[in-house]
Amino acid sequence: MESSVSPRKSNWVEIFAIAALVGLLVWSIRQSSSPPIESGMPLPEMMAQGWLNTAGPVSHGPVSRERLLGKIVVVDCWATWCPPCRAAMPELAKLYAQYQPLGVEFIGLTPEPAAEHGVIEDFMGTIPGLDWPIGYGAAPTLDALGIELYPTVIVFSPSGVAIWSGNHLDGLAEVLDEALVGQEL
Repeated sequence: MESSVSPRKSNWVEIFAIAALVGLLVWSIRQSSSPPIESGMPLPEMMAQGWLNTAGPVSHGPVSRERLLGKIVVVDCWATWCPPCRAAMPELAKLYAQYQPLGVEFIGLTPEPAAEHGVIEDFMGTIPGLDWPIGYGAAPTLDALGIELYPTVIVFSPSGVAIWSGNHLDGLAEVLDEALVGQEL
């Protein structure tokens, strides 16, 4: 009995399957290894083609490095095409609701260009509480941070240096609690 799959097609399926497994392995190793951003990295200038959510229920005003210095800042590097980014947004919105009233600033950065403005806004509309500024076309800032994997979340201290980073939200609340306590001293 002959197989209906040609040897040539079978090879491509096997190659694709192996490539997918290697990609998953690399991703999982990066998830469990060192933090994506080294502690001590300075907060870069917030360069983006445009910003969403800079006015509204909570007036954020213009987004700049100078305005953020002196505050604890959470920078979420994400994209609408990234399933883990999309999955993390509701939890990030809960953290924003909890920590924004305490003075913690949240900033979102996506590499998606101005041409994707509508897609970004449509996605944002599906997440209740996603009220922090989102910079789109933010590739220059993402490059300055050395972002290689999405999502990447970074916490900067009031002095403007990275104190924590991760590719998930596990541990973020604890870091923010510690940073807020340290700020009171």
